[in-house]
Amino acid sequence: MQSLRRMARDAVKMLVVGTLFIYPIAMYFADGYLTPTQLLAGLLFLMAIRVFLAAWIKPQHHGRDVFLAGILVIAAILVLLLLPHVTLDWLRLYPMLLTLCVFCMFFGSLFTGMPLVERIARIMHSDMPPQAVIYCRRVTQAWCILLLVNASISLYTALAASYRIWSLYNGLIVYFLFGAMFAGEYLLRLHLQRRWAAA
Repeated sequence: MQSLRRMARDAVKMLVVGTLFIYPIAMYFADGYLTPTQLLAGLLFLMAIRVFLAAWIKPQHHGRDVFLAGILVIAAILVLLLLPHVTLDWLRLYPMLLTLCVFCMFFGSLFTGMPLVERIARIMHSDMPPQAVIYCRRVTQAWCILLLVNASISLYTALAASYRIWSLYNGLIVYFLFGAMFAGEYLLRLHLQRRWAAA
């Protein structure tokens, strides 16, 4: 019973997170059916659901997450009531801002004792050789570069490209780029692990 509840929570979490990341495509298809104000309110509601799920899954931060979810819901309601003239130009900056937030997480971790990629790697492999620690730092740096490049392209599509090109890049193409990065890094890691084992 508990495993079913966990699976249900994970499924809902993945659905909400997936919706947040493909929001540019959703905006493209919702154009003509929903106003920009409704789209912005919907985005805030989705964020509130994501934060509330975090409170449900991780009770140690329950109070903080429930409070933040409440703030996001109130913000969504205020947008509907007080901002009837939201433009799509505002919403087109959302993917760029999201990318910059992720970039800050990766970049900031480079100035701590353990870069973000190493923290993730140590969840699965607590005992890591020195070469792997150096490699994790370099992968973190590579992700910083990719995220910064993506934020720049996303900003360009928001300011200078058509709505269709913006939706296509930010809602589809960018995930192929990230997928290629994941795949390339995985293959490189396998190659290096064999070399480290043979040394």
